[in-house]
Amino acid sequence: MTAADAPGEQLTAEELQDLYGPWRPWSPTQVLERFASAPFRWWVAGGWAAEAGGAAPRPHEDIDLAVLARDLTGLRERLADHHLWEAHQGALRPLRPGAPPAPGLEQFWVRRNATSPWVMDVLLTPADGEAWLFKRDERIRLPLDSIGWVAPDGVSYLRPEVMLLFKAKLRRPKDEADLRSLVPRLDERARQWLREALAVAHPGHPWSTLVGG
Repeated sequence: MTAADAPGEQLTAEELQDLYGPWRPWSPTQVLERFASAPFRWWVAGGWAAEAGGAAPRPHEDIDLAVLARDLTGLRERLADHHLWEAHQGALRPLRPGAPPAPGLEQFWVRRNATSPWVMDVLLTPADGEAWLFKRDERIRLPLDSIGWVAPDGVSYLRPEVMLLFKAKLRRPKDEADLRSLVPRLDERARQWLREALAVAHPGHPWSTLVGG
């Protein structure tokens, strides 16, 4: 977890840990151990998904897990032995057992208890029936069965083109590096989808030219 990803104002890594505690994220294999038998869809996202899709390896400060917003109850049951904190509107707030989440909530941080490190960042994503909706522009949608892929070890990841669409907003150095690593690996169908999605969500985005080849 970096300062740019944290709730509130920009913080250094040291300030972030002083305020919220350290991160010691699960690996994709540990995520699989926890969610392999879950009765809902899940996908590892972010930098781990980029690396699994062929991006150059790099250190990972956290691990992002995407789940459908409608599966929040099942997620809470699966993580009943951990604390979920709402990362919402620039603040962290514990989600107490049985309490409803804040309206519009999209993100949780997860840790076992107050003396334990954060292990996972959960991202809630909308859906309409069997269609996935891009949370920043719901005109962009895909069949749920086509937004991810399963690696040989059983870990489910977001597809590279979907993951890059999420990264397009911030354009941090690590996002730019992932883009340049992954674009040569995208087939024409994936490139076309990403170009069209960028045109809808981020008209004139500079990545469109890089994806266009």
